[in-house]
Amino acid sequence: MQKVLPSEKIVIIVDTREMYSPVVENLSKFDCEIREKQLEIGDYICSDRVCIERKTSEDFVNSIIDKRLFKQLHALSQYEKPLLVIEGSYFFSRNLYINAVYGAIASAVCDYGISVFHTSNPKETATLIFNLAKREQIDEKREVILRKKPKLNSISKIQQEIVAGLPYVNTKLSKRLLKIFKTPKRVFSASEKELTGVQGIGEKKARMIWKILNEEWKEDS
Repeated sequence: MQKVLPSEKIVIIVDTREMYSPVVENLSKFDCEIREKQLEIGDYICSDRVCIERKTSEDFVNSIIDKRLFKQLHALSQYEKPLLVIEGSYFFSRNLYINAVYGAIASAVCDYGISVFHTSNPKETATLIFNLAKREQIDEKREVILRKKPKLNSISKIQQEIVAGLPYVNTKLSKRLLKIFKTPKRVFSASEKELTGVQGIGEKKARMIWKILNEEWKEDS
């Protein structure tokens, strides 16, 4: 952890990649000090416990498709009060099932303990961030502290991440599968019937997991 030097103004730490976003342009209109830093976790830091990952609706969908989202949520959950802000009109600009979108939101809330906010535009996002920082630093007298991204430094955590890479399998279900089958190899070798016997995996989900693990790979044309 790294403490940020105190200031007479409210301090908001902004990730380098966000500095030229319209959110920062709107934040600069508030009475606050914006400090640029290359962050390992999140996009905006408001206090030692409040960290915000901001995504446009399009980036949110893309991050589900390319699996970035769940790694980011895992890192974000190191803060006591993490937030995911999804900005812009809702999400269905690409070919992604509605269940996948709301499933990702449900996972953020239930598996990672992350609050999810929806804002209409960068001005609303900036207003939310400023008011969170104001409440934390002025009302609650909390410091601004940066946390480092957690490392997967044990075999069990790496195994859990491997199994969580399966479709429809979140962190909670990954742990449940490993408790039953003991190793990732046994999870991947399980039959449809064995998978169906695991709480949280129905017949349809088990069939899809088994098919992905066992069907012969064919190169896309």
